Amino acid sequence: MRNALRARLACGALFAAGLAPPVAAADDAPRSPTEPLVLLVQGDALLASKPDTGGDPQDPPPGAALRLRRARVGDDVKLGDFRLRVVFEGEAETAAGVPFTPLAGGRLPHGGPIRTTETYFAWVPARAFRLGAGSLRVPFSLSRQVDEGDLRLPERPPFADAFLPDYRVGADVGGDLGELLYRVAVMSADPTLDRQLFDQGVLVAGRLVAEPLGPVGLTPWRRAPADPWYGWFRFAAGLSVLYGTVAAPDTLAVDPDFTAQWRAFVVTAEYLYAARYHGTAVLPGTTEQGAALEPGVTLLERRLDLVARGDWERAAGTNVWGAGAALTAYGPDPRLRLGAGFERRWGELPPASPGGGSYWALVRLAVVVN
Repeated sequence: MRNALRARLACGALFAAGLAPPVAAADDAPRSPTEPLVLLVQGDALLASKPDTGGDPQDPPPGAALRLRRARVGDDVKLGDFRLRVVFEGEAETAAGVPFTPLAGGRLPHGGPIRTTETYFAWVPARAFRLGAGSLRVPFSLSRQVDEGDLRLPERPPFADAFLPDYRVGADVGGDLGELLYRVAVMSADPTLDRQLFDQGVLVAGRLVAEPLGPVGLTPWRRAPADPWYGWFRFAAGLSVLYGTVAAPDTLAVDPDFTAQWRAFVVTAEYLYAARYHGTAVLPGTTEQGAALEPGVTLLERRLDLVARGDWERAAGTNVWGAGAALTAYGPDPRLRLGAGFERRWGELPPASPGGGSYWALVRLAVVVN
């Protein structure tokens, strides 16, 4: 009889959990009257750097320095079912002497360090349907979907910077169907907002994510212990597909990813395969691959986040491996963050990076208002 009663109680708990409304994984800090403000300021104390711009175009310049890494400001206005978001960003120069990677989009035609990132108009009549147009985040790769202010390590995996576009002008359709989230976009391939915007080819990208056991989101490490989903093991399985012009036309890329969370523990993983095709045949020497694994734990009621990363990339028959870790401390207002991280890469590196591979180590102070 006791076993029967326990079984009924367990079924009741599962049923109640299934009826519970999903709670976003985003930060639940109280918002100020300036809620529409979009602001990101990142200042770095660069402790050491030995760049490999081929392996990661976002590598900082060599040596130690103090620098303003990134400044972003904009506005996000919602009126009924409509939304207007306008965001501009300035970045510090990389080791290549330019502020942006070759595939970074939204660049203004004057060629300076300022670009527009998310600048779009959207119609959102329901959670299951959203239609947008403008400068948008390309719906490809888990790493690319996490905003720069929310990354667990200071910088993305190297293959994301080297092989993947971030923002492009176009139109997208997406929505949240409960256990499935989807987004599809048709975009200009040109990373610069100039007269040739629609003359440089197009790319089509789509991303589908399944969350069968409950909401996971892009930043599950920020889920509060008071959240009803916090104690449940959940996972998300995603698949991104892209075809069109990236660095070159006729590029096909596939990127499966996986996220799992149980209480304070979160692990993410993704793999990238990209190649240029002629018909159904892969053009020799065009295959690019990358992978990353990031396990981590959040402690002290989300005040401290510890994460490690192992990554790998392969291009032109050359393999490069990397390993790194980071620690992020959140202030009483979690929009103030202090992080420290490092990454070291080794393997079949080019002559420009002899003796011990490449690496970076830095401390970053950030103000993040999404």
